[in-house]
Amino acid sequence: MDYFKFGQVIIPGNLVFWNKQYCYCIIPVVKLLPGHVLLIPKRQALRLQDLDPAEIFDLGLSVKFLTKNLEKYFDCTSSTVNISSFSNESDGLNHCFIHIIPRKEGDIKKNDDLYGLLENYPNDFIRQFHNTLGLGNAFSDQMRDTLSQEAKKYKEFLQQCLQEEIKLK
Repeated sequence: MDYFKFGQVIIPGNLVFWNKQYCYCIIPVVKLLPGHVLLIPKRQALRLQDLDPAEIFDLGLSVKFLTKNLEKYFDCTSSTVNISSFSNESDGLNHCFIHIIPRKEGDIKKNDDLYGLLENYPNDFIRQFHNTLGLGNAFSDQMRDTLSQEAKKYKEFLQQCLQEEIKLK
């Protein structure tokens, strides 16, 4: 099985549903809303501006494709796209990444509450990842299977969307 490095955690390949030359996308163990995914550069960098132009281009095209099609999958009208960057290696995951969160009207009582959740997200992700998917955890196999099945559905849906886009061109 392939593995992907995300800061100080190792992501099993079967949890990845979008795998491109410079980035990949996962369904996180901490979801802020249904459809919340993380788009992660393959090369570890603290900040988006530390990435090469080709890496940024790959991320940008992926954001465009994923937001459009995850909105369709979840019957949403918009998405919140948020970049998590770090000022130094002691912050959170030590790996910049992008949140893509499909949105519906009224999905959060106060829209600004989402930004508070995003601020603490890296530490919440690390803690929850180790609690649910970490080695020796009794729940890890069940949680990994659940996320793997969800990733498989996303992957199949996105492949179908990609084929439709190719036919239209």
